[in-house]
This record gives sequence, structure tokens and C-alpha cells, in this order.
Amino acid sequence: MHHSATDEGDALSINGMHHRRGFKGLGYHFVINNGSTHGKIDGQIEASPRWLKQQDGAHCKASGMNHQGIGICLVGNFSKERVSRNQMDSLVYLVNTLKKYYKIPASRILGHGQVPGARTECPGNYFPWSEFKSRLR
Repeated sequence: MHHSATDEGDALSINGMHHRRGFKGLGYHFVINNGSTHGKIDGQIEASPRWLKQQDGAHCKASGMNHQGIGICLVGNFSKERVSRNQMDSLVYLVNTLKKYYKIPASRILGHGQVPGARTECPGNYFPWSEFKSRLR
């Protein structure tokens, strides 16, 4: 899991940022909006072309996560603010759905900064890990 580390955005704007950084488009498989972008509602889940085409991500080089992980990005900067209720509800729904379908153990659900070899605080110090983990089924 990641945060965009931006106050606003959506899959299209992050796609543009990733292109400018030399990626081949949006690096995440899913983006969960915070309602900051016109036409997007707080908690709206956008599936990226990488997910639809079942392509590797471009979100975390450490420990081979681009190949084996599913990249989910929540729009917002959770180093300075909290995740919205709608975003958290959508994240829990999405992760529980993926967890059940792909039989992902809870121990493999990680924030970017929790991946061995990653050097980041992403998804931010205000991400509510205990609440999130308690809602996984």
C-alpha cells in the first residue's frame, strides 16, 4: 500500500507524474481517490490499465514487489493528515476482496515502507495500521 504524498490527484494525474518519472504509465494497480479531483468521489476505486492487463507494477522495487505485489495507492499525504473514512472503507473492501480471491495471507499485506529493503515511510505515519488490520477478514 502507498499514499500519493499529494493533497489531490487521481489515476490520470498520477499516470502523468509517473510518465514524467520515466515509468511506462501509472505504476499502481489501483488508486483510491480522496474526492479532491473534479468528478471523483472520496473513496472511489480506480483500476489501472496494469491491473486490467495483469501487468507487473512499478511501485516498489524492493523484494521483487513490482513483480509479485498488487500496488494500491490512496490519494493523500498520510505523513501529515489522516485517511478519510470513505477511503479506509474502500481500501478494506478492496483488500478483503483481493485477499479472498487470491488467497493472500494477512502477513503479506504490507505498506511500502514495511517491505524489506524499502526506505520510505510510505504510506505515512498517520496511516491507521491497527484499525486497518483489525478489519481484514
